Amino acid sequence: MKILDRYVLSSFLKNYLLSFVVLVGLYVVLDMLFNFDELMAPQSKDAVSITKSVQTLMLLHNIWDYYFYQIFLVFVQLSGIIPVVAAAFTLMRLSRFNELSAMLSSGVPLLRVTMPIIIAAVILNGLLLVDQELVIPQMIPKLVRSHSEVSSGGGNSFEISSMQTGDPATENNLLVAGRYNAASTTQPAHIEELSIIERDKDLNPTDQISAHMARWDAVHSNWRREGGQLMTGLAPGQIPTTQPYDKPYAGHLTPEEIILYRSGNYSQFLPTEKINELLKEPKRYGVLQLERVKHTRFTQPLLNIILLLLAIPCVLTREPGRLRRAAMKCLILSAVCMGTIFVTSMLASQPPKPAWQGAWPALMAWVPIFIFGPISVWLLDRVET
Repeated sequence: MKILDRYVLSSFLKNYLLSFVVLVGLYVVLDMLFNFDELMAPQSKDAVSITKSVQTLMLLHNIWDYYFYQIFLVFVQLSGIIPVVAAAFTLMRLSRFNELSAMLSSGVPLLRVTMPIIIAAVILNGLLLVDQELVIPQMIPKLVRSHSEVSSGGGNSFEISSMQTGDPATENNLLVAGRYNAASTTQPAHIEELSIIERDKDLNPTDQISAHMARWDAVHSNWRREGGQLMTGLAPGQIPTTQPYDKPYAGHLTPEEIILYRSGNYSQFLPTEKINELLKEPKRYGVLQLERVKHTRFTQPLLNIILLLLAIPCVLTREPGRLRRAAMKCLILSAVCMGTIFVTSMLASQPPKPAWQGAWPALMAWVPIFIFGPISVWLLDRVET
């Protein structure tokens, strides 16, 4: 590696680290300001005996406990803009101190100066893949918490009013539960006061299985029931009978399926391998969200590089007097690109026709590449080197 490459690379990496700290820190501070009350520990009867110093320590613990894990998720959202900011500051600094002019006069083309930046950005995209596929899936119990659940010490839990489950081909059964509690670091996922109503092909109830508690057994992929009962004979003309029933329930029901039933956003925490496994089964919940996340995982690294290639030609100038206009051009073009990515991401889960459900998320994931990929090549070709 040449001395020039090492110099440009070291400047870019320093600015990358600085941009990461500034952008992620800004996100954390703004989010904390809007949710400060929820992060504070709830008041109890003996709150009078708690000193202000202890309350401050509890608040700092809640802030650390929540945002330490959220940083890894924020990095995924900012992985495209961080190298853009770092590259812009690096090249603008080189231009401001006339270093680009010196490089150009020594016979080094301006595009050649940017090669260490582009190569480093491609390599740093590997951090995004590691974060999405290895780190975030291990933090799901921490990431699904809301601000208030951190302060109260609770986990992600909710009521299940009527969820279809049972045979994957039909899913005629209904699950009703008083409370579903997601897995935490101390206990597996479990359901309280659950009731499974089995129905025939005409959706008439035939049996009902109830239990006080069901705990998820990840080894055998089933639910271990506690205090279960089976009520049969619910069809018209039959006499209902009740008997103890504590057999494990396998069925078409997993913790991932339950949380997808509540919110498709849960899919963003799953690794690609798990998403592909869920898509192989006949799903009723979160299919479009799973498809959107699957295709976005593939196109996001490409979009990050395209976003960088859009910004570099804007600020790559040897004339310091043009830096202000170049910075404005870079800001506008990057904002338009990121806005397009956001809009297509939202549209990916809303196909205009049911027949387009399979191909629509993939099409929306690739639209920004089709639009801004040629633009980035055209801008690089117009750079005066």
